[in-house]
Amino acid sequence: MTKINKPMDIPELNLHPPITGKVNLSDDMQQTLSLLCAAGDGKRVLLRVSESGVLFTGEPAIKEIVHVTGSGSPSVAQGGDIACSSVMIIGHPDNTDTAWVRPYAAVASGYGWPLQKWDMVRFVVPNLNRLHFLFDTSAEKVIIAYTR
Repeated sequence: MTKINKPMDIPELNLHPPITGKVNLSDDMQQTLSLLCAAGDGKRVLLRVSESGVLFTGEPAIKEIVHVTGSGSPSVAQGGDIACSSVMIIGHPDNTDTAWVRPYAAVASGYGWPLQKWDMVRFVVPNLNRLHFLFDTSAEKVIIAYTR
């Protein structure tokens, strides 16, 4: 049986009385706690699940929203050099034609994700410059919301 030298402060458990000093921890309990806890900001955080066992997750907050506009018929563009973790891209509501997007490689005819107005796609990319666009007509736009 393992002894914990450091008290486990997990406020979400509402343990009474609070655990102090060395605590005996059986192997099965140690395994259960390791599955139910995560580390964040230098402390243990209790993971939460639904009644059916689905792990609740969250997403980082949106850092900024940017627009990319086509300049010709057709025209290509690339995202700016902005660090990010994920992007949500939507076809601008005023678009009349197709805007194409492709991560990590230039868009070629038929090789990209087509976006009409209000269409949306999400990608995980480390930088906006990993996104490549092809606009079928001039002045078509995409709106990019990115997280960091």
